[in-house]
Amino acid sequence: MEATTSISEMLKFAFGCKVFCSDGEAGTLTHVILDPSSRRLAAIGVKKGFLFGKTMYVPFEGIRSASGERVDLKLSSEEFAQASTNEPTGVVMDSGSIVQNEGTSERGSLSLLAVEPDSGEVNYIVARGIRQGQSLMIRKEYIKQLENKHIATAVPESVFKALPRYRPDSELQKEVEQILFDLTPLHVDFKGMDVRVLDGVLYLDGNISSSLRGDIVRDQALGVEGLLEIKNRLVADDELASDLAAALAHDPRTADLPIGVYPRLGVVRLSGAVRNERQKNTAEVIARSFSGVRDVVNDLSVDPKTSALHVLTASVGSDGTEIVPGKYIRHTK
Repeated sequence: MEATTSISEMLKFAFGCKVFCSDGEAGTLTHVILDPSSRRLAAIGVKKGFLFGKTMYVPFEGIRSASGERVDLKLSSEEFAQASTNEPTGVVMDSGSIVQNEGTSERGSLSLLAVEPDSGEVNYIVARGIRQGQSLMIRKEYIKQLENKHIATAVPESVFKALPRYRPDSELQKEVEQILFDLTPLHVDFKGMDVRVLDGVLYLDGNISSSLRGDIVRDQALGVEGLLEIKNRLVADDELASDLAAALAHDPRTADLPIGVYPRLGVVRLSGAVRNERQKNTAEVIARSFSGVRDVVNDLSVDPKTSALHVLTASVGSDGTEIVPGKYIRHTK
């Protein structure tokens, strides 16, 4: 695996998950076809309907994205209907496939297969019940052989015993939420955050009041056993204020205007004075299109003679002293 490829970027195929065309549901993922020599995904089998539905085969090139929850195709429903019903040549894997570790009596069943997003090469598998009833993630370097509905692995005994168990997303989600809830100062940030675990990866999205609190969230989550990766995409108010103020300062339409930027969990209040309604609307358009902004409260006043932002109300929790800012102001309440 290249250093630039993360687990969150892998295409993950969990048998039984829903498959969707670009314009609607296609069916259910029943199996995958692998090239045994290159260990690359050749195609997936998608069953239309229920018990007696046809199985259609979609080549790797027709897959847009895949997670443990769903597979999205590049094909429309009409194009999917024209897909082949002939099973491609290769090794067949499904939910009944056996994973056997060499030199041990331990065996389990294949529950998930992850491949590189560009090449389709197998990167890791998840074997259910392979060690004392536990699920384990086994990386490609330990996969010895691929045969129809059978994967032989060669994980050294010392490594095999030490492999962390692959925990269900629901279990990880519950533990992450509990850890964050126990951090009382973060309660004010919860309404701006979206915390989600998918395929062992923790996704932190939304807004948070400061970059420091964003680091605290990430550091606390690092202690959760079984998380494979953390994607921290939280937008901090202090960074948002700085970046948006810089954007307004560099945009020729607002470059000479004294505009104050005041985010609170991604809701940005624009304060100050502009010379006309067009400038007021332009500032709002720039703010609304800025990454991380959830909403904009446009409190800009229109004054044809404006040249400086004279006074801003003191921030909540300060000593009440009014602030006399410079030309470009950014402030987070």
